[in-house]
Amino acid sequence: MEYLIRPIAAHLKTDADAIKLERIQHGMRQRHNVCRLKLGTESYLLKQHDITTSVVDAGYTPLRIEAAVLSVLHENGCQVPRLIWKSDDQHALLIEWCGEHTLDALAQSEEKPIQHLTPLLNTILRELCKIETCFTTHAAQFAPYIFRFDAHRTLRDLLEQGKKVVGYLSHLSSSPMSSAEIETLTHAWHVFANRLQNAPLTLGNLDNNARNIVIRDASAFFIDFASIGWNWQEMRLVQLLNSIGAFLVLPSGNANFVTLLDSELVNTYAEWVSTHRETCPPAEIAARVDGHHLLFYLSVIHQLLRATAHPEATENRMLLDAWGDARARYKSALTHIIHTRLSDDVSTNQMRERIAGFSTTVVEG
Repeated sequence: MEYLIRPIAAHLKTDADAIKLERIQHGMRQRHNVCRLKLGTESYLLKQHDITTSVVDAGYTPLRIEAAVLSVLHENGCQVPRLIWKSDDQHALLIEWCGEHTLDALAQSEEKPIQHLTPLLNTILRELCKIETCFTTHAAQFAPYIFRFDAHRTLRDLLEQGKKVVGYLSHLSSSPMSSAEIETLTHAWHVFANRLQNAPLTLGNLDNNARNIVIRDASAFFIDFASIGWNWQEMRLVQLLNSIGAFLVLPSGNANFVTLLDSELVNTYAEWVSTHRETCPPAEIAARVDGHHLLFYLSVIHQLLRATAHPEATENRMLLDAWGDARARYKSALTHIIHTRLSDDVSTNQMRERIAGFSTTVVEG
């Protein structure tokens, strides 16, 4: 990326020799397409997009999409990096430096109980709601940049995978379900699936994970807006506030799954949605978040089962390299399914309790 220094220096009205580039390390991996650019005491983030062709019907590249989205969000007071410079020819962006500490790494390294992060998490939640409002208000402006992402098909696939995982866990159990228990679980799953599928979609980012929230002092910045589209905001919330810790190795051992959601934070979000987006009761919104959270970890188990069954496949090998100890990850995901209760929804908790009934055999087997 050194060849970008000269045009950047011209834009910043400085000498090219005064600019230094530093590689950014993410756990065991060095980021190949982003680096820290330093000019005296000032720092910036230099990013070069790997995909250089158009990705939406209107013909825009990821660079053009990210530059446009960042500009609108920043102009409307959202906590995203300010755009400094861009090169359409080189597919490169220079943006405000927001720090190098991600929410993902913070969650993995936090020695105190997660409740210690409550003020920060409430700040993140407020910023996420502000970003949602901006996307809604400026939907027409964002329209040319929207991906053809089939949210409903993606959710159907996740639900199908989740249902298979529940069946697999049941199969491993030493205590087969009675016909009445099977009927109860089938009904609970039907209610659960319908609730998630029938909820309204919102416009927003399609790349959501805890690495895309950067923490600087007590502020949180949202990054990576190269793909936007229609999806469920409750799914985004779950994706953002669950730390996966891929490729991270900590002094205490390998990273594992950490959920940053609790019922209090979910209730705060639900109250906001009922006031600003929908008229349904907060309990219904909380149940959606709870459902997406349970489905998130069922999907995790599905990925682990697939990866350990066929570890020679490239994508499975990459996942196992990123996540580390598959057995520890499996137990962690199962623990989150059983013990993380984010709502009082009857159907979701019936499934959770049924899975808990399988868990002893599953974890020890």
